[in-house]
Amino acid sequence: MKAVVLALPITLVCIVGLLSFLLRQPPNSLKETRVPTNIEISRTDAGMSAELNIMQIPDLLKNTTQCDDKTLQLKSLQTIKTCLALISAENPLSIEHLLSFYQAWAALDLHAALAHVVAQPAEISSYLIYDVVSTASSDNLNSVLAWLDSQTLEENLKSDLLVSAYVGASANNQTSILSLAESLSNPQLKAQVMDSILVDWAQQDYNAALAWIDGRERSDMYHTVVNNLVLNLLELQPSEALYYLELMPENPQKTKLLARYAHSAATEDLNSTLSWAQALDNPTERAAVLTTILDLAVAEPQNNQFAWQMALNETEPNMQQHLLLNVAQNIANQDVLWLVERFDVIPDGSQAEIAQIIVKKWREKDEEAASNWANSLEINPQPIN
Repeated sequence: MKAVVLALPITLVCIVGLLSFLLRQPPNSLKETRVPTNIEISRTDAGMSAELNIMQIPDLLKNTTQCDDKTLQLKSLQTIKTCLALISAENPLSIEHLLSFYQAWAALDLHAALAHVVAQPAEISSYLIYDVVSTASSDNLNSVLAWLDSQTLEENLKSDLLVSAYVGASANNQTSILSLAESLSNPQLKAQVMDSILVDWAQQDYNAALAWIDGRERSDMYHTVVNNLVLNLLELQPSEALYYLELMPENPQKTKLLARYAHSAATEDLNSTLSWAQALDNPTERAAVLTTILDLAVAEPQNNQFAWQMALNETEPNMQQHLLLNVAQNIANQDVLWLVERFDVIPDGSQAEIAQIIVKKWREKDEEAASNWANSLEINPQPIN
């Protein structure tokens, strides 16, 4: 029993000594471990609190797969910079992956993060800087503006970044940021910022953005952005777009947008759209809309008679001639003899021009027949030769 009691302390001493020796040796995973040098991430910058290219990687964060972990706490600059270093060493480089960590860095140290992004090669920074500025501005617009004001940047780049900052700040506070933007002294920058905010706002709520414009003392100042908003809205909610179209002042762009609406609406309900078009008061808009509808109709040969009759029924002479010529051209491309059979019902004022359309197309198939037909006409043959 005494032998056993004496042996126990000796064993403990040996174990403790062995552990002390092992603990003095650095683990293999930490021996000479450095972030891989990489031009996109190792550039020094005055705003950085540590050099990324000499930073040791923690045992528990050694690859980009770990940086993808959704539970990773991005409240530590060390963690953020480590992941940036790891991602930057990848080939190919993931810009989206970098962006998320730069945005996290900006939330903790705005100036250092922005300065580091700008210091990257153009092919990297040009993809990152706008989104980093926009995201940071949502919570810290004044600081972002102050940083931009302190930078010596190319003029166009600086203007674009200012737009990104105001748009980012407006994400959940459009009216306030629009009011702030109105105080900008540079009229070109002011217009660009306000238009961009309105376009971004409309992607979330068309009604709210357009209602804000309608409430302005000079709402016509925004007709360009309204045109763009309505154009996008036409793709999603045509009936809603028509409401705003009808509020717009008369201009060439409005006419084009009405024609775009007519095409979309006629695809769903040709007769109802035609009734709406015929009731338009503005002759230019009416002509453009009816032309679009009849173009759509004659795309299907079975609708030729319908479109032809609609053009013939037009009571205003100039409008009738315009529609007949347009319908005739479309039909001639499909079936020129269809027009020849109905030539006698064409009003005298339109016969010469439609004859020219017929002969030009007919000669592609049968030049002799086309010439004989042209020579048989009682109208002046000059326009059709």
